[in-house]
Amino acid sequence: MEERQIQEFVYRVSHDEALRQELASHPEVVIEREKLSPGVAKIVARLIPHLTLMQPLDTGPGSFWH
Repeated sequence: MEERQIQEFVYRVSHDEALRQELASHPEVVIEREKLSPGVAKIVARLIPHLTLMQPLDTGPGSFWH
């Protein structure tokens, strides 16, 4: 259950620029509004620097993610 909640949140943040900016500016507000469980909130808090990167990931041929 928690793993799915994390996956869905990360997916939404990665596709929603406004949510990503709000997470960078006011993470506690986003976490509270999303009603994340304490365990998930702790993991999301640790992921914030990675989730709020301003540069898109390199997903082209030859990249790690390809």
